Amino acid sequence: MTRTAQQPTLWTRDLGSCLHATLATVLLHDGHDPVTVLGAPWEFRRRPGDWTSEEYYFFAAPDSLAKRLALFHPFESAWHRSDASAPGDGLDELRNALAAGVLPIAAVDNFHLPFRPAFHDVHAAHLLVVCGITASEVLVSDAQPPGFQGAIPIPDFLAAWGSPNPRDDADVFFSASPSNRRWLQARMRGPVPEPDAGWVGQVLRDNLTRYRQGSTEETQTGMAGLRRYLDELCALTPGTEATDEALSELYVISWNIQAQAGLHAEFLRRQGEKWRVLELAEAAAGVDAVAHGWTGVRMTGAHARVWGRQRFDELRAHSTELVRRLDIALDQVERAADALSKAT
Repeated sequence: MTRTAQQPTLWTRDLGSCLHATLATVLLHDGHDPVTVLGAPWEFRRRPGDWTSEEYYFFAAPDSLAKRLALFHPFESAWHRSDASAPGDGLDELRNALAAGVLPIAAVDNFHLPFRPAFHDVHAAHLLVVCGITASEVLVSDAQPPGFQGAIPIPDFLAAWGSPNPRDDADVFFSASPSNRRWLQARMRGPVPEPDAGWVGQVLRDNLTRYRQGSTEETQTGMAGLRRYLDELCALTPGTEATDEALSELYVISWNIQAQAGLHAEFLRRQGEKWRVLELAEAAAGVDAVAHGWTGVRMTGAHARVWGRQRFDELRAHSTELVRRLDIALDQVERAADALSKAT
């Protein structure tokens, strides 16, 4: 049997997807705090048309995913693809990774996973952590609700890992994206910064700079990019194929943008408790409001896409509220950075 030395920790957050959950599992396994590593950055980035129908999509170069999600740490990742024609059961790459102390993150299709509610019902792209392989079973860790940690038969795992994940009208957002036996390796590749007050203050100012000096060009970034994007969404013509595509993109790309905002709020709360700086607690509440502000935008878009309830007046109202909350939160983060510098 090939497995890790210890059982991974199930880690998830209400606003998070399998992307943050699996990377957090890897970080915890290697002795790092996921809230500090994944919660320090906070940004908005989008390149029109650059998205894939996967729960774990986040705008980054293919081999810069972890680096983009952990801007202030040397956390790196690379995608690999196992050769289905290789001798044996095709799991040797994962066995080798486990033997080297690495937790592989596998791209799978929920349709073939016995523990997922979608089993033999709905096709959807997902990530899980592989933590062991026996002669007949694969041990997996999946923190996303309902949460599971245990063994599944190798044929079920291989079906999920190699699935073509065909288009499925029961999940128009996360189907039509083949698993292709892909797996993600993520490791910390250098010294980890000490999360002292000086470092946290610089993190906040860097985040503020990215938001306030954003761009509306090819890659939409920051507040300017977000405003441009929301304006484009609210100007869509109901009932067209292009509108359906744009609403699908909205739901997919905004999940992990929302998840990042929620984690950043948790990061700020922790720092506020640690140094008893009231302004950090206030900034945490403001960023948390932004995270939850994404819910109205995402769900309005999803309802419009799936049920044809294309009420762009509602989308405009939720978008306006999201921008309002973001404006307030940015000012609060700036005050927190100022207060932190004075406190130290």
